[in-house]
Amino acid sequence: MATRTKTSSKCTRTLTKPVGSPVHVQYDELCNRILELESSIRFVALADHLGLLIATVYRKGLVPLATKDETAKYAGQLVLLTGAVSGGKFMSKVGKMQYVVGKFENLVRATIPIVSDDYDKYYLLMSLDVDSDYVHVIDRVLAFLRENHSAF
Repeated sequence: MATRTKTSSKCTRTLTKPVGSPVHVQYDELCNRILELESSIRFVALADHLGLLIATVYRKGLVPLATKDETAKYAGQLVLLTGAVSGGKFMSKVGKMQYVVGKFENLVRATIPIVSDDYDKYYLLMSLDVDSDYVHVIDRVLAFLRENHSAF
Protein backbone atom coordinates (compact mmCIF):
# COMPACT_ATOMS: atom_id res chain seq x y z
CA MET A 1 0.00 0.00 0.00
CA ALA A 2 1.20 3.47 -0.78
CA THR A 3 -0.05 6.86 0.27
CA ARG A 4 0.38 9.86 -1.93
CA THR A 5 -1.27 13.24 -2.25
CA LYS A 6 -2.26 14.73 -5.59
CA THR A 7 -3.34 18.33 -6.05
CA SER A 8 -5.36 19.54 -9.01
CA SER A 9 -6.95 22.90 -9.69
CA LYS A 10 -10.19 21.72 -8.08
CA CYS A 11 -9.29 19.57 -5.10
CA THR A 12 -6.67 17.78 -3.06
CA ARG A 13 -6.84 13.99 -2.98
CA THR A 14 -5.16 11.54 -0.70
CA LEU A 15 -4.88 8.05 -2.12
CA THR A 16 -4.28 5.09 0.17
CA LYS A 17 -4.32 2.07 -2.11
CA PRO A 18 -2.10 0.20 -4.53
CA VAL A 19 -0.73 2.96 -6.73
CA GLY A 20 -1.84 2.61 -10.33
CA SER A 21 -4.70 0.21 -9.66
CA PRO A 22 -7.21 0.97 -12.46
CA VAL A 23 -10.24 0.14 -10.31
CA HIS A 24 -9.15 2.40 -7.48
CA VAL A 25 -8.28 5.25 -9.83
CA GLN A 26 -11.82 4.89 -11.18
CA TYR A 27 -13.23 5.22 -7.64
CA ASP A 28 -11.04 8.23 -6.95
CA GLU A 29 -12.35 9.96 -10.05
CA LEU A 30 -15.91 9.05 -9.07
CA CYS A 31 -15.40 10.70 -5.67
CA ASN A 32 -13.91 13.74 -7.37
CA ARG A 33 -16.97 14.05 -9.63
CA ILE A 34 -19.25 13.86 -6.59
CA LEU A 35 -17.20 16.55 -4.84
CA GLU A 36 -17.75 18.81 -7.84
CA LEU A 37 -21.56 18.43 -7.73
CA GLU A 38 -22.00 21.04 -4.97
CA SER A 39 -19.67 23.63 -3.47
CA SER A 40 -20.93 22.77 0.04
CA ILE A 41 -19.40 19.28 -0.12
CA ARG A 42 -16.23 19.27 1.99
CA PHE A 43 -15.11 15.65 1.75
CA VAL A 44 -16.05 12.49 -0.15
CA ALA A 45 -14.75 9.00 0.50
CA LEU A 46 -15.58 5.49 -0.59
CA ALA A 47 -15.19 2.63 1.88
CA ASP A 48 -15.56 -1.09 1.31
CA HIS A 49 -17.81 -3.41 3.31
CA LEU A 50 -15.14 -3.70 6.01
CA GLY A 51 -14.87 0.06 6.43
CA LEU A 52 -11.49 0.33 4.71
CA LEU A 53 -11.11 3.54 2.74
CA ILE A 54 -10.71 3.00 -0.99
CA ALA A 55 -10.67 6.64 -2.09
CA THR A 56 -10.77 10.03 -0.37
CA VAL A 57 -11.20 13.48 -1.83
CA TYR A 58 -11.12 16.84 -0.02
CA ARG A 59 -12.35 20.20 -1.25
CA LYS A 60 -9.42 22.33 -2.39
CA GLY A 61 -8.11 24.52 0.40
CA LEU A 62 -10.03 22.65 3.09
CA VAL A 63 -8.27 22.07 6.38
CA PRO A 64 -9.74 18.74 7.55
CA LEU A 65 -11.15 18.62 11.08
CA ALA A 66 -9.87 15.05 11.51
CA THR A 67 -6.48 13.47 10.87
CA LYS A 68 -6.07 10.68 8.29
CA ASP A 69 -5.97 8.15 11.12
CA GLU A 70 -9.15 9.53 12.70
CA THR A 71 -10.89 9.50 9.32
CA ALA A 72 -9.93 5.86 8.76
CA LYS A 73 -11.19 4.87 12.23
CA TYR A 74 -14.39 6.85 11.70
CA ALA A 75 -15.00 5.05 8.39
CA GLY A 76 -14.64 1.65 10.04
CA GLN A 77 -16.99 2.53 12.89
CA LEU A 78 -19.52 4.11 10.57
CA VAL A 79 -19.65 1.09 8.26
CA LEU A 80 -20.27 -1.19 11.25
CA LEU A 81 -23.04 1.09 12.54
CA THR A 82 -24.62 1.62 9.12
CA GLY A 83 -24.54 -2.09 8.36
CA ALA A 84 -26.27 -2.86 11.65
CA VAL A 85 -28.96 -0.24 11.00
CA SER A 86 -29.59 -1.10 7.34
CA GLY A 87 -30.65 -4.72 7.81
CA GLY A 88 -32.87 -6.46 10.23
CA LYS A 89 -36.41 -7.65 10.51
CA PHE A 90 -37.97 -4.22 9.96
CA MET A 91 -36.48 -3.65 6.51
CA SER A 92 -39.50 -5.31 4.89
CA LYS A 93 -41.69 -2.73 6.60
CA VAL A 94 -39.64 0.45 6.35
CA GLY A 95 -37.78 -0.31 3.11
CA LYS A 96 -34.13 -0.18 2.16
CA MET A 97 -32.03 2.51 3.83
CA GLN A 98 -31.23 5.37 1.44
CA TYR A 99 -28.77 7.31 3.62
CA VAL A 100 -27.88 8.30 7.17
CA VAL A 101 -27.24 11.91 8.21
CA GLY A 102 -25.65 13.35 11.33
CA LYS A 103 -25.68 17.10 11.91
CA PHE A 104 -22.90 18.35 14.16
CA GLU A 105 -21.93 21.85 15.29
CA ASN A 106 -19.17 22.14 12.67
CA LEU A 107 -20.36 19.98 9.77
CA VAL A 108 -22.93 17.55 8.43
CA ARG A 109 -21.94 13.92 7.80
CA ALA A 110 -23.82 11.67 5.40
CA THR A 111 -23.37 8.00 4.60
CA ILE A 112 -24.91 6.33 1.56
CA PRO A 113 -24.79 2.54 1.22
CA ILE A 114 -24.14 1.27 -2.31
CA VAL A 115 -24.63 -2.30 -3.50
CA SER A 116 -23.13 -3.22 -6.88
CA ASP A 117 -24.73 -5.52 -9.43
CA ASP A 118 -22.36 -8.22 -8.13
CA TYR A 119 -23.60 -7.55 -4.57
CA ASP A 120 -20.34 -5.95 -3.48
CA LYS A 121 -21.15 -3.43 -0.76
CA TYR A 122 -19.63 0.04 -0.53
CA TYR A 123 -20.31 3.13 1.55
CA LEU A 124 -20.07 6.69 0.29
CA LEU A 125 -19.02 8.98 3.14
CA MET A 126 -19.44 12.73 2.84
CA SER A 127 -19.10 15.79 4.99
CA LEU A 128 -20.86 19.01 4.09
CA ASP A 129 -20.82 22.59 5.32
CA VAL A 130 -23.03 22.91 8.38
CA ASP A 131 -25.27 25.55 6.77
CA SER A 132 -25.80 23.55 3.56
CA ASP A 133 -29.14 22.31 2.26
CA TYR A 134 -27.92 18.78 2.87
CA VAL A 135 -31.13 17.05 1.75
CA HIS A 136 -30.83 18.76 -1.65
CA VAL A 137 -27.12 17.85 -1.87
CA ILE A 138 -27.78 14.22 -0.94
CA ASP A 139 -30.60 14.01 -3.50
CA ARG A 140 -28.17 15.22 -6.18
CA VAL A 141 -25.58 12.67 -5.08
CA LEU A 142 -28.17 9.87 -5.09
CA ALA A 143 -29.19 10.83 -8.65
CA PHE A 144 -25.52 10.84 -9.67
CA LEU A 145 -25.01 7.39 -8.13
CA ARG A 146 -28.06 6.01 -9.95
CA GLU A 147 -26.70 7.37 -13.25
CA ASN A 148 -23.24 5.91 -12.55
CA HIS A 149 -24.22 2.64 -10.86
CA SER A 150 -22.23 0.63 -13.41
CA ALA A 151 -19.02 2.10 -11.92
CA PHE A 152 -19.48 -0.26 -8.97
